[in-house]
Amino acid sequence: MSQLNSKQTEKIKLHCARAYEVYDSGDFSGALRLFYQAWLLVPKPQTDYQESGWILTGIGDTYFQLGKYPQACEALNSALHCPGTDNNPFILMRIGQAHYDHQEKPLARKFLLKAYRQGGTEIFKKESKVYLEAIRDLI
Repeated sequence: MSQLNSKQTEKIKLHCARAYEVYDSGDFSGALRLFYQAWLLVPKPQTDYQESGWILTGIGDTYFQLGKYPQACEALNSALHCPGTDNNPFILMRIGQAHYDHQEKPLARKFLLKAYRQGGTEIFKKESKVYLEAIRDLI
């Protein structure tokens, strides 16, 4: 794992914090722009840095909120390749949800089950019941 200096990390955290503020206000397109600005601050290859996992998770989650499920899956799958994010239950759940909402049920069940195994029912608490119901027969 490569490491950024503290100034770079703080700048990225600031961009992500602003992106989440905009996200929380419901301006998902604005949040996406801010996450991509943070992404541009990470040197190549980006997946060598833990900060990239944070950014890609934000990007993927935002695409999910926008209903752009293939883009959400792409960003979130990339996040899983960053240090410290493999087997992250939130990321696994969002990938599963995106596949589910994109009518890719077998793939959705695979990721939703992984999310459940990593985070239990707690990870699903604030989500629609359909996602946990999709794997009920597997748990």
